[in-house]
Amino acid sequence: MSELLEIENLSVRFPLRKSGGAFGAKTYLTAVDSVNFTVKKGETLAIVGESGSGKTTAALAIARLAAGETTGEVRLEGKDILPLSQDDLKAMRRKVQVIFQDPYSSLNPRQRAEDIVREPLDSLTDKTSAEKDVIVDELFAAVGLRPEQKRLFPHQFSGGQRQRIGIARALSTRPEVIICDEPVSALDVAVQAQILNLLRRLQADFGLTYLFISHDLGVVQHMCDSVAVMYMGKIVEHADRISLFANPSHPYTAALLSAVPSVDARRREETKRILIPGDPPDPLNMPPGCRFASRCPVAEARCSQIEPELKPVADGQSVACLLREKG
Repeated sequence: MSELLEIENLSVRFPLRKSGGAFGAKTYLTAVDSVNFTVKKGETLAIVGESGSGKTTAALAIARLAAGETTGEVRLEGKDILPLSQDDLKAMRRKVQVIFQDPYSSLNPRQRAEDIVREPLDSLTDKTSAEKDVIVDELFAAVGLRPEQKRLFPHQFSGGQRQRIGIARALSTRPEVIICDEPVSALDVAVQAQILNLLRRLQADFGLTYLFISHDLGVVQHMCDSVAVMYMGKIVEHADRISLFANPSHPYTAALLSAVPSVDARRREETKRILIPGDPPDPLNMPPGCRFASRCPVAEARCSQIEPELKPVADGQSVACLLREKG
C-alpha cells in the first residue's frame, strides 16, 4: 500500500484576546502541535485521546475546515493542500470528505434526504442531472436506505438512519479519504455496531481510506489498522493496532487501555486499572518537559525538564517517552 496522506509538522493555533488591552501582546492557544503521521491507501488510521487532546482539530485541519491558523504540510497523493486557494480547493474537496459526529445537527433540516446526498455533486462536480440521480439511488441502496425514503426530511429518520444519510453524502463524490469524526458516539450501542459494520463494508466496496477520530478504544480496536494517541496536542504513541493493544509503550496509552471494559472475566482479572490523577496542564501556559509528566504514575525528575520526541521503539511502533527510549 502506498502513502496516500502525509502529515508533516501540522500545527493549529487559535488567537485569543490580547492581554493588557488593545495594545497588549496577542495570545495563542495551540491545539495541535507539530503532528506527523502517514496514512496508506486503503488503511484506517485512528486518532484517539480524551476531550481536548486536539484530535478533531487535527482532522478538520487536514480537511481545510479548521478555523485556526494552520501551518505545516498536508500532502494528498504527494501534493500539499494547505496552500491551495479557494478556487483550487474544489478538486481536493471531491477527494476528502467528512462524516460528522452528530447526525442530528450535521444535516440541513429543511432539505430532503435525496437533496442532502446530492448537494456535494451539485457543488463539486459537473455531472448531468441524470447521472446525479443514478448516483443518489446507488448510494441509498449502498447505505441501506429505501428508495421511498429519499423524499423524507431528516426529522423523519432515526439517529442511525440520519448517520447513513451523512455517510451517503460523504460517498457521493467518490472520495479517496473519508474523515470519520466520532461517527458513532451519538448513537445507541446496538446502532453503533450496525454503522461500524457498514463503514467496514463500504471501505471494501469502494476502496476507501479512513481517518477515524474517536475516544472509544473498543471501537478503534474493531475498526482500525493503526492508531495514533494524542495528548495535549501532541502524538505520544503511534503503532499498528495489534502492537498497541498488546503492548502499549506510553504510560498514557496504557492507562487508556486499562479503562476499556471487557466481557472476558479472565482479562478483567489480569488487567490492572491505571488511574490518571490530577488535571491536564494549562494549554496557555504549557510546562517544560513531557506534557503528561504531572499525571504520569512512573515519571522521573527529568520528565519535567526534557520534552520527549516521537521515536521508534519497535517495528511499527513509535513513542514519545524518555523512559522508553533505547540506550
